[in-house]
Amino acid sequence: MEPKVAQPISAEYYKQSILSFDKDTIHPIDQMNFHKQSGEMLYKTITNTDMAVAKLKVSLTNSQAQLKLEIVSSQAKDGKIKSLEDLIIKLGYGPNDVKATI
Repeated sequence: MEPKVAQPISAEYYKQSILSFDKDTIHPIDQMNFHKQSGEMLYKTITNTDMAVAKLKVSLTNSQAQLKLEIVSSQAKDGKIKSLEDLIIKLGYGPNDVKATI
């Protein structure tokens, strides 16, 4: 790889080169090792992706459960407020008819 600048700092400062080989010139054991290594890399990539998907599914499930709890809690609070309003009205206090104590 040839550097693009005088003092390269990272890989992005290099020009990419493409190498090609005739597969008949590569020893069969080296070919098998290459396939084994590339298979391991692919397996690792797929495994990491599957783990990320599993974590996201768990996170989504937890978020959905939390949302359901928030909805139930909100409905319970609304129910308490409504019953308190009904009790106040039943006792004879109207919303427009508030008596102030001095």
